[in-house]
Amino acid sequence: PSVKDWYKNECEAIPGKTMHKLAIVERDYTQLYKKYISLGENIKTNGLNAHGNGYKCEEEYDEMITSYHFQTEKFNGKSYPSIKEDVWASNAVLHLSTLTNGHLTVRAYQNAEKKTGLTLVDLGEGSKDVKINYADLQAQPRRYNNSPLWSGLMDNGRAYAPFTYNVERLVPWRTLTGRQHIYLDHEMYIAFGEHLPTYKPSPSPEVYGDLRETLKEGKAKIFNCLTPHGKWHIHSTYMENLRMLTLSRGCEPCWINEADAKELGINDNDWVEVYNDHGVYCTRAVVSTRIPKGVCIVYHVPERTVGIPKSQVRGNKRAGGHNSFTRVHLKPNLLAGGYGQFTYHFNYWGPTAPNRDTHVVIKKMDEVVF
Repeated sequence: PSVKDWYKNECEAIPGKTMHKLAIVERDYTQLYKKYISLGENIKTNGLNAHGNGYKCEEEYDEMITSYHFQTEKFNGKSYPSIKEDVWASNAVLHLSTLTNGHLTVRAYQNAEKKTGLTLVDLGEGSKDVKINYADLQAQPRRYNNSPLWSGLMDNGRAYAPFTYNVERLVPWRTLTGRQHIYLDHEMYIAFGEHLPTYKPSPSPEVYGDLRETLKEGKAKIFNCLTPHGKWHIHSTYMENLRMLTLSRGCEPCWINEADAKELGINDNDWVEVYNDHGVYCTRAVVSTRIPKGVCIVYHVPERTVGIPKSQVRGNKRAGGHNSFTRVHLKPNLLAGGYGQFTYHFNYWGPTAPNRDTHVVIKKMDEVVF
């Protein structure tokens, strides 16, 4: 395909096709707070959708207004489902999700059947009467329903595995060809030489420029710092509870190779500073042969609530978290859009900001001050 720019008069400006979509939003600032703590009627009118699959939820929305199991907010002469409290918001999500409301599961599979011409409703029939609320999850772990919004099948105690839905039920992949194709004929990918799977070595630390000021202090050992997802905490599942802190040295440590640690005079459990031009993180060191030389790991999103001492390299100011020393680098290819699977969707397809190629210096702390 040839990418034409409407802004340069190379093609007609068509919202949602050759340019971004446009939406008119009405604002009533006198009701801003009421709208913030309530669930509006767009869900009732338009339904919900994700990953190319959708479903109507008018009945479920009305149930949230009429049922004693939900709370409401009243303003402008109408009632709306309330999401003022965290539990109420959680129950709204659970009530309107195909994963936790079996009636919506079946409805979504019925829509998927119309779209694909395949028999799929049987995947949701077994969980048709399943409804999970927040109290259920507090009482015990619960299994999700199958859902056409996701590509894994989870019935009969099966563990989630992606694309089992596509492989076993012959549902097309959400690509231009409907298959798992590896050739990308978009001109941006061709221009970057990535129209086929291509190995490209990482640029050098000098190119990234994370340490220009830091290295003026003198000779230092440079590490490529990775921030993988936490093993036992991620997103809204935190680790700063007594049990996890006891198992994790009271903080989110920095993992380094034993040869690197020996070179820097760092022993296991020593306090260290991980820093570059952007910021600093103070934590304990975990010395391990499992970490490659020249690499250090700080697991994603340590909560900056406990175990954060003051930094020596920053004039005794309070240290930050792992996002203090990372910075984002846009990958230009991911700006490609409007063609097959290259279609913008929040948090799924767009100019993501990879922060894996961050370079830092690690220094043993002489004194730990909280």
